[in-house]
Amino acid sequence: MSNANLVTVFVFLIFVLLGFAVQTLLQIRRQRPGQRVVERFRETMAGTTDASRKQVLADLQRAQADARRRRRRQNMGTIGYYLNRLDTISGAKGLPLLIGVGAGSFIALLLGFWSGLLPDSLPMLMIGLVVLPLWAMWLTYRALLNRFNKRFLAQLPEAIDLIVRASQAGVPAGQSIRTVGERYAAPLGPEFRRMGDALLLGNDMEEVLDDAAIRIEMPDFSFFAVCLLLQRETGGSLAETLENLSSIIRARRDLGLKTKALTAEGRFSGSLLSAIPFLIIGTLMLVNPDYIEVMFKHPTGQLMLWVAAAMLTIGILLIRKIARLEV
Repeated sequence: MSNANLVTVFVFLIFVLLGFAVQTLLQIRRQRPGQRVVERFRETMAGTTDASRKQVLADLQRAQADARRRRRRQNMGTIGYYLNRLDTISGAKGLPLLIGVGAGSFIALLLGFWSGLLPDSLPMLMIGLVVLPLWAMWLTYRALLNRFNKRFLAQLPEAIDLIVRASQAGVPAGQSIRTVGERYAAPLGPEFRRMGDALLLGNDMEEVLDDAAIRIEMPDFSFFAVCLLLQRETGGSLAETLENLSSIIRARRDLGLKTKALTAEGRFSGSLLSAIPFLIIGTLMLVNPDYIEVMFKHPTGQLMLWVAAAMLTIGILLIRKIARLEV
């Protein structure tokens, strides 16, 4: 046999082996749990109308995409945890917002140092260009978290009531969770929709609720998850348990609003005292710019401004700590 024939046979065998390898990989892909679920749904929905079939398949594909994204973030460790947490409390706009706040603070401080309004010493540059943008991002994150907690807590009792009514009608808890996710707006709706999607993929109820409790990190929701798991393991009346939980959450929410009303005077006084220095500086810059300009251009004046800013920040934090009552 000539060399040309040997090369032809060798190439033919390589292509045959590659074909077998591709076929094996495709078979392995079809045997994946997610792909098996898709195939099963396609077979089940084959005899139904196009609209319902498309809706179910769209829900399944959305659930798979969300599961893949969260699994990738879980593999990222601590960074992935905070990305999931940020996605929970603010949606897709949270990360761009934090980046924008940090970049805006950095650019504003850079312009302040370049124009001479801020001292350009090395310690001040490090504090101004590194610490202050990070602090602004942290304050923005805390504001988003507080808004999420308040809105989620306002929606949770009504969502529990819906699950109670569905339970009394004989609807399973998993289907009730999906119904809550479809009927409620953010922030509660998307989280329950994610739980419903995870249950649609065949995940265990305990795993789904534990993952949601880690994302949400709210005691009231943790109580809700514990109630569902205990009823699942020990039996009993789910409707009665959830009704009691709904009443407790409403009572805690009303108590929180009452404490907020009682501390309104202190919080308003703190805000007013914090705004007075800025009002005075702004008034002096309009009335007599040469008089206040020394504070920004002279080293001693700049040092006094930094000390005043630090003392003002500490005072604001102390006032907020005193006026905030944990319920």
